[in-house]
Amino acid sequence: LVNREGFAVAFSLHPHTVGQMMAVADAGKVMPPKSTWFEPKLRSGLFTFLLE
Repeated sequence: LVNREGFAVAFSLHPHTVGQMMAVADAGKVMPPKSTWFEPKLRSGLFTFLLE
């Protein structure tokens, strides 16, 4: 998209890890919208639970 005319800015962001997301959640903080987007998505109705 950047190589075509009409776009003046491009952003390249490094992805965060699941551990970083969990640390933010454990601290009681929130992340910006869409910053927790990941692929592939889990199937609807499927839950995961971290066992330590």
